[in-house]
Amino acid sequence: MKKLVKLIIVLVLVMVSGCTTQKKEENARVIDTSMFLYKVSNQEGKYSYLFGTCHPGRYPIKSLDKVTEKALDESDSIYLECDMNPSPQKIEEYAKYNTYNSIRDLGLEDKYENLMKQYKSLKGKPGYALYNVFVINSLINSDPEVLNKANISKFSAIDNYIYEYAQKKKNFKEVEGIEFQMKLLTELSEDYSEATLDSLANKEMVIKNAKEDLDAYYSGNTQYYENEQNLLLNQLEQLNDSDKEKYWNILAYNRNIFMKDTLADGIHNNKHDFIGVGCKHLYGKKGIIQLLKDDGYLVECMK
Repeated sequence: MKKLVKLIIVLVLVMVSGCTTQKKEENARVIDTSMFLYKVSNQEGKYSYLFGTCHPGRYPIKSLDKVTEKALDESDSIYLECDMNPSPQKIEEYAKYNTYNSIRDLGLEDKYENLMKQYKSLKGKPGYALYNVFVINSLINSDPEVLNKANISKFSAIDNYIYEYAQKKKNFKEVEGIEFQMKLLTELSEDYSEATLDSLANKEMVIKNAKEDLDAYYSGNTQYYENEQNLLLNQLEQLNDSDKEKYWNILAYNRNIFMKDTLADGIHNNKHDFIGVGCKHLYGKKGIIQLLKDDGYLVECMK
């Protein structure tokens, strides 16, 4: 169980982070993301774009590189995993998932009290024990010390920039949706809450993992994600079929297939789309890129 905790924390970070508004800041820069942009073509030459985004932000964004900006501009629809700015009514509706298998219901308040001593985002908030471990994980990843030491900005996420771009073009679409993602997380909370809380108690490791992921993204190190996804897949192969189905197929692999099919359907229907999903979905032996190649599509990096 413990060796899968990082996988689950990473997947949760990918799914629930970055949902903030883009903030105009001084010293904004052009961010080169072209190494995470892929042109996907069928045998007739029809194509759409697949893009690996990064939910946590780092630098103030003036724009993305010219190649990615061109791809965004010429696309019929711009997809992200979920709406980055849901209505207050939707937020209230989704809130029910936050308390499923809460820390208090599972009798894990002692472990939560340990976390309260370590993270400013939790200090003095015993009431947060009414939420499940994935809400706590999200709060910890917005902790001031984590943000500072991992060099994360709450206001400069790549997918927030893309979301606002799509809002201006009025062509935004969701691949999955927030409710879909939150339902998936509730399937994990009971089995993995205790192990996840133990892992979050290692603050140095939380910061190290967050920093390594962002360092890799902002340096364009796609091989880092390829290696990490294959390593995790190799670890998962050691599990029994039931656990593999629950913790890999449902949470990651099945989603990769759905994302791949969303892109392929657009091409089949003569649409020219831009589909941005968390970059870890793209890589590895069961990532979207390999799934597209297996289906006969030509996948070309735009760098």
